[in-house]
Amino acid sequence: MEEKALNTDVLVIGGAGAGLRAVIEARSNGVDVLLASKMPTGGLSCTQVMAGWITGVTPESEDQLFKQIVYTGGYINNQRLTETFVKEAIHRIPELREFGVPLAEQPGESPDLPGYYIASRIGNNPKGHSLLQPMKEKAKSMGVRMLDNVVISKLITSGDAVVGAIGVDFESKQLLIISAKSIVIATGGGAYAFERSDNPPGSTGDGYSLAYQAGAELVDMEFISLNVPRNLIPEIFKVEDEPPDSIISHGTAHYFLGGIKIDEDCRTNVKGLFAGGEVAGGILGAARLGGSAVADAIVFGARAGHSASLWAKSIDTHDLNMAQVQEERDKFRRMIELNNIPAKEALARLKSILWRYIGPVKSDYTLNKALEMLSEITLNISANDSEELLAGVEASHILELGKIIATASLTRQETRGNFWRADYPQYDNDRWIKNIVLWKDNENVATRIDDAVMTKLKSPVDPPVGTGCFWYSQKIEIY
Repeated sequence: MEEKALNTDVLVIGGAGAGLRAVIEARSNGVDVLLASKMPTGGLSCTQVMAGWITGVTPESEDQLFKQIVYTGGYINNQRLTETFVKEAIHRIPELREFGVPLAEQPGESPDLPGYYIASRIGNNPKGHSLLQPMKEKAKSMGVRMLDNVVISKLITSGDAVVGAIGVDFESKQLLIISAKSIVIATGGGAYAFERSDNPPGSTGDGYSLAYQAGAELVDMEFISLNVPRNLIPEIFKVEDEPPDSIISHGTAHYFLGGIKIDEDCRTNVKGLFAGGEVAGGILGAARLGGSAVADAIVFGARAGHSASLWAKSIDTHDLNMAQVQEERDKFRRMIELNNIPAKEALARLKSILWRYIGPVKSDYTLNKALEMLSEITLNISANDSEELLAGVEASHILELGKIIATASLTRQETRGNFWRADYPQYDNDRWIKNIVLWKDNENVATRIDDAVMTKLKSPVDPPVGTGCFWYSQKIEIY
């Protein structure tokens, strides 16, 4: 397998909304920036196929937006992150016009209610095209290097810091060994890791697995927005063991609400590692408002890029851990040379397990069943072409992701927002205004339960429970 060595100050993984906004911000601070994207940069992604509206907020409506996000999130939000999101969105969204993004403004029904920005179409392209293409052209004009068709399989660590990454150009089958002073994960969510999904290909949760394997903490990984017919929600709470086809043959996985645990500057607990966009957790809680996902990607993409550039300026280049590099070399060699289970077959099997046992129906039975089935899978897979090579990397990420989601879901014994436990059909504010934090402990998924971070709203009310994204209230008064 041919190899290529690359070096950069900041590596950004992901070529959609959060990734592009991160590279623009990092490059504007004068550092060398490399973007690696599994899909074509600025092309097919969740950002590209967005519904079109982006959360809009003014200083007058800031308080109301904050309240609506926390209420919709069931008070699980890290309110420090939510405050940062609301304050930054005031200028970060209209700022997109400086990059050539055509935005139309739709104010709220009154000055103290949030409104929207709408990305205007360019020709017959999806609505997100008008957001992504101007940012891509801006990044290119600034000198950002871009690599497409590159899937990152592992982050290279040295002690408690990241120092690079290993990926593969699955078109050319070239192994890429990348040295980086800092890394931003902006890979989006993981809804396409499920057998049924309304996301485009590529959203397979790579970033969660990469961060987890590198020692980063994850948070709220049980909270996944599912678009399930409303009439099926009561049926879910009647299931005692095996999920019936009458439920799991409907609906789709839509959006990951949890993710990599970050602070307000998008720092993780691993030095030099940052995250922004859907892959980061803590901002939105147990459910989200429509339009907030794109705004989240822009706000925290920019913050992640800024923080990563400052970190890169503050340190010298580390030596790569060649034992970790060799481990990946050996993995890809086996995948290409050996005649084992086809990677696409293994990938389909994993996606089926996730939807059937960690999808709409979650209970002690289904979640333990999922963990049992996932623990029995050994990825002795083969890849004879580009599609199989990509599927092989995605399968390895999804195997980790499934264990993480199942463990988090088993820990939370209640129903809240987009999370439904068939055996715990009620929300429980007394016990579960908590965040479940997960990390890798040898081969086990370790957990702890933290109190939710509250800054302004400290008296939780009954949370909403339902499917998909939630809509904005006329006005809510919670304190």
